[in-house]
Amino acid sequence: MQVIIKSVHFTAGTDLESYATEKMERLTKFNDQIIRAHVTLSLEPGSSPEKRSCEVLLSIPGEDPYLKKTAATFEEAINQAADALEKVLRRMKPR
Repeated sequence: MQVIIKSVHFTAGTDLESYATEKMERLTKFNDQIIRAHVTLSLEPGSSPEKRSCEVLLSIPGEDPYLKKTAATFEEAINQAADALEKVLRRMKPR
């Protein structure tokens, strides 16, 4: 699986990029047909304390699940996104 990470309004460090890559690669346990994961990390405008967001678009034959999670830290947003995508992939799995 290919993981593409894009950071908006800041420059992501290698630690954050490797963390996001590791979390996205774990999703292949639930669907081995995932071709690509587009991860966009961004700083949200506004005064709320939860200003860091993680958007993920998975490229899977037939469907492309997308979601966005916002949290106080990027790591927390990535974790929430990975957990939510795990649930989506479990529902999509053929029986």
